Amino acid sequence: MELRAFFYITVITALTGTHCVSSENSDTAGSSAIAVSSDFDSGSIDTLWESKPNFLTGWPRHRKQKSSSDDQYYWFYFKLSNVAGKNITIQLDSLAGIYRGGPHLIYTAGTQPVYSYDQKHWQRIHDVQYNAEQHSLTFRNVFAEDSVWIAYAHPFSYTQGLELIHSVEGNQFLTIETLGKTREQRDIHLLTVTDTTVPDAGKKIVFITTLQHAGEYCGGYVAEGLLRFLLSDDEKAAMARKTTVYKIIPMMNPDGIFHGITRFNGDLEDLNQEWDDDFTDTLHLPVEPEVACVKKWIREWKSTGKNISLALDIHSQGQEGSMNLLHTPEGMLDDLTPHLDKYWPVKYIPMEFSGSLNDCLAKEFHIPSGTFEIPQSRIKDEAYLTTDDYYTYGKGIALGITDYFLQGKERGKQ
Repeated sequence: MELRAFFYITVITALTGTHCVSSENSDTAGSSAIAVSSDFDSGSIDTLWESKPNFLTGWPRHRKQKSSSDDQYYWFYFKLSNVAGKNITIQLDSLAGIYRGGPHLIYTAGTQPVYSYDQKHWQRIHDVQYNAEQHSLTFRNVFAEDSVWIAYAHPFSYTQGLELIHSVEGNQFLTIETLGKTREQRDIHLLTVTDTTVPDAGKKIVFITTLQHAGEYCGGYVAEGLLRFLLSDDEKAAMARKTTVYKIIPMMNPDGIFHGITRFNGDLEDLNQEWDDDFTDTLHLPVEPEVACVKKWIREWKSTGKNISLALDIHSQGQEGSMNLLHTPEGMLDDLTPHLDKYWPVKYIPMEFSGSLNDCLAKEFHIPSGTFEIPQSRIKDEAYLTTDDYYTYGKGIALGITDYFLQGKERGKQ
């Protein structure tokens, strides 16, 4: 299945109806044409053309889930060339989809896309209008350089994930193993962080997963912030390593991340609906390989008499959210929230999603587990979040969990 898209603007009139074309007049012909491409790691756009000078019209790529009616659409990430000094307007239409059988509306008046000249340093686009009736987002910006990358929110590409893993490889407190491979043969990495000079007996075991859903890329930055803090020389990081074993999967869905798919994996399945497929749900077998290899590891881990003290799965609400949320089954980990809230704002909401990792860990493996939902916009009416904020969230998770365990507030015993 072809999951990548490459679009190059050619000099052709928009009246032809051809996808990804640029209209030209005699004043804008030749080298002044704006070029659009998404043929890169995590890139995605369905259709985008210059319908009139400096005005681009199109829509994001809709992805239909293979095993249900779900239609996911919100992620876009593309490159514009030949835009220096131009006041560019982009109108994206068809911004409505389906989630678990119901309407899925991610875009709001508060949606602010991001742009970068180097794919590393990102800024928000502030001149944005959203038409709720037409499900259309229009945004404008004058770009200082000839080439610019524009995305729904801060991208965290597959390459970034690999670079993160390689950058910490060899650290004395870190071991890296591969649990399995995706259908496209990308590795599912498990990173273990602890102080091996201190016996594991008596340590708490914390299991962290991120990026189950492609498009929810802030989780990658949270994982990076968590990992870099835990491996740092900070005294509190040293305390965490002495008292806790962290098991971290920084990229649960590398195929979906690489292809710039909204939510699904490369096989167009929602991994966070797959965790009960070999337990209570036999309709959707076989289990996707990303989920199967992690469940195999958990079963093997528990078969040796070891337990997992706490598990957290990090997600994003998109830009429609305005508060960090911790979802768990009723009464589970509700007393963790105050410890996290000391470092970044968190609201606890008891909630269960059938087939989710959180639901599976709690019901099948009896592991205290929760799901974080982090906005890709802002918290209430405060400033819009940056990658530095997400790094801080990662550090705050480690600090909050250490406080939680040191004060003896965990549910259940090792």
